[in-house]
Amino acid sequence: MKHMAIILTLILILPFLTQAAEITDGLVLYMPLDEGSGNTTEDKSKTNAEGEVKGAKWVDGKFGKALQFKSSAEHVLVPDNKAFHLEGEITQAAWVWLERLPSAHAIVFGTREGGGGRNIGFGYGMNPGNGIKVWTNGKGGGFKDINDNKTRLKTKQWYYLAYTHTDDDNGMVKIYVDGQVTHEQESNNPVLPAGATGAVQIGTWGGEAWPGIVDEVRMWDRILSADEIEFSMETGEKQFLAVQPAGKLATTWSQLKTQ
Repeated sequence: MKHMAIILTLILILPFLTQAAEITDGLVLYMPLDEGSGNTTEDKSKTNAEGEVKGAKWVDGKFGKALQFKSSAEHVLVPDNKAFHLEGEITQAAWVWLERLPSAHAIVFGTREGGGGRNIGFGYGMNPGNGIKVWTNGKGGGFKDINDNKTRLKTKQWYYLAYTHTDDDNGMVKIYVDGQVTHEQESNNPVLPAGATGAVQIGTWGGEAWPGIVDEVRMWDRILSADEIEFSMETGEKQFLAVQPAGKLATTWSQLKTQ
């Protein structure tokens, strides 16, 4: 009877263990923004970066704490890192809350570097028409804009915004809102080149400010599946990082056997 209970328990928890172990694969930036005070915020990914909080206000978030931004002077600056020089697949995601609708471009987080008539980088947020926007590299220089003008976000409401970009010449971009695909479009360009990107900024990007709250900032160097995006949407830091890829199942099995 005891062994049967152990088997049933494993059947129930194995899908969660597998999902949680995989969700951190390729994670190059994860800022839960849960410090709640101070001028720095920690990256929980393997990159182990640190962000400087510039003027933003600590507030309650979707999970734990978060940061509120009111102008481009209020943002988080994460110094440049090779881990952010993505030249293949990419997924970006964050929980967001709007205090007001933006009158111009509004950036959740991203990176950019100008020079030689070409901008290099990626990011996402909202466009002046209050649709959702993804910025990626344009083949001929500058940025390629991917616009989801059918989806309208409301103020004073939490949304989980994410997008994926494939690593091929067609560059398929999928935009997700609360775990559901709202727009698909080819960028006709791969993610590369991103070897000259600058710092990652949260809450602004080239002076284009996000007018509200940002929480649970995440970036991967791979494409997340729809199931993974939904899983990540439903988890804060404790659950998101609860299962480590190596050794966790063996530890769990050992604990179960002793019960």
